[in-house]
Amino acid sequence: MRLPDAGLRAVAAVAGRRGRRPFGGLLAHGKCGPARRGPARRGPARRGPAVSGPADRPLLQVRDLKVHFRTGSRGPFRRQTFVHAVDGVSFDVPRGTTFGIVGESGSGKSTTALAIMRLAPITGGTIDLAGARLSEAEGNDLLALRRKAQIIFQDPYSSLSPRMRAGAIVREPLDLMEIGDPEGRDGRVADLFGKVGLRAEQQALFPHQFSGGQRQRIG
Repeated sequence: MRLPDAGLRAVAAVAGRRGRRPFGGLLAHGKCGPARRGPARRGPARRGPAVSGPADRPLLQVRDLKVHFRTGSRGPFRRQTFVHAVDGVSFDVPRGTTFGIVGESGSGKSTTALAIMRLAPITGGTIDLAGARLSEAEGNDLLALRRKAQIIFQDPYSSLSPRMRAGAIVREPLDLMEIGDPEGRDGRVADLFGKVGLRAEQQALFPHQFSGGQRQRIG
C-alpha cells in the first residue's frame, strides 16, 4: 500500500511495515512500532535466508530498482544528463500485510509505484510479483500479472475520464482483458460497486458527481 506524502503517524495507523525514503533510495525499513522511534534496520533491504516454498515467499519483491530519466539541452552539441528518480531501492512486501513508503516530495515514491506497475521505464533491478518476474514480462504475460495488482492515484479526479460513466470505467479493464462474457461483466461490475459501498444505480453517474473518496474506489 502506498501513501503519497503521508506522515509517519498516518502510515503507522494502517501499515504493518514502513520504509523511509531519501531522494532516490531507501534509507531504512522496519515494523511500524519500532520505526516511529527510529529505523529498525539501516541501509537497503537485503535477501534473507532461502525460503522453504512458495507459501513463504513475499508477495512482492523489489531488488535494486533503478529508474533514470534522460534530460539535457537540444541541439547538435547537447549534453545528455540523467535524473536518478529511483536509485537502488530494495524491499519485500509479505502476503497479507500493508507497506507504506514515506519520503520528501520528489523523492521518488510515485515513480517507485509506477515502475512496479510497469507504467514507468525501468533502468535496472528486478520486480517479482507472486513469484513471477514482473520487470521482464511482456505481452500476454504482462497483462496476466497486471490483473493481480492495482494502483490508486493520488488525484482520483484527474485519473478518471470525465466523459465516461462510472460503470463504463470499471468495466473497461474487463473488456480489454476479455474477462468473462458481456453479460457476466455486467454482473461483475454491479458486484464490485456493492463491495466498495456504492449503489448499482450510481454506475450511470459521471466522475464529477462523486466525492473524492468515491472516485478513488471507482479508479
